[in-house]
Amino acid sequence: MAPTFPPERPCWPFDGADYRMAMGLLNLDPADWIEIDDTYPALMAERRRLLAESRDAVYAALPGSEDAGAELLGMLGDHLPARFPGLFARDGARLANRATGEAWDLAGPAAPPLEVAGRLVPEDLCLMLPGPDGAPVLAAAVLCFPNRWRLAEKIGRAMPAIHGPVALYPDKLQRPVDRFIGALSPERPVWRMNWSLNDDPALFQPVEVAHTDPRGDITAENAGERLFLRIERQTLRRLPATGAVLFTIRTYQRPIGLLAPGEAAQFARILRTVPEEVVRYKGLHRTAPPALAVLDRLAG
Repeated sequence: MAPTFPPERPCWPFDGADYRMAMGLLNLDPADWIEIDDTYPALMAERRRLLAESRDAVYAALPGSEDAGAELLGMLGDHLPARFPGLFARDGARLANRATGEAWDLAGPAAPPLEVAGRLVPEDLCLMLPGPDGAPVLAAAVLCFPNRWRLAEKIGRAMPAIHGPVALYPDKLQRPVDRFIGALSPERPVWRMNWSLNDDPALFQPVEVAHTDPRGDITAENAGERLFLRIERQTLRRLPATGAVLFTIRTYQRPIGLLAPGEAAQFARILRTVPEEVVRYKGLHRTAPPALAVLDRLAG
């Protein structure tokens, strides 16, 4: 499954400049918190399948996170029928989803509130709460579409441990991220984008492959169909009642052969200016050489 970028709001992280390591935060209009497009039915079917067949891999919640999950579900119960009235209908505590045919009692859901939230929206949902030493830890999540990381290895861990493998994170981003999380207020939600270049179109990708050998079957001739630009639209907001920090991840991807000429040129510039540490972290030694042949051809 390879959902495309949303046509009404292109999710594009490049601006023609060289690669730079930055948080890249932008103010979020609360109306745009959740993104739903024509890929919604297929995405939700995949989420239901994963929750049914691999629940331990995609859902986790520490004791004490229940109130934050309930608060999030309540917020979605208000937001979704107001923002997408053709898709969701609210009648008292009952929220009906016309696309899936499901209906949920928000006052007493049949599953944990966070899991119900993950069955309503295409975004993955991560909740952070103070740990034993006061530092925020990943306390609960519905993570159906991980990009090369396992929820079971991150649950209960603080931000530095969660992002430990990320290239340049300790030197460039750890302190700004910690300051930002501490100062985040309910009134100032934000969003950002992240990207990767993958050789597998699956949305559920918990296995790290960055340090494996390049695949010889991906060549300059077939890379346009075999390599995928995967973009995550991420939002952060603090929940007003519990104070939990909510991190959402909406995944989009496209075969690189379908990029427009200008997009191909911008992405090629990024690949050519990525530091070696990021090349290793993102596994670009596997994917960048054949990708650049395709991108240069598309860019003319």
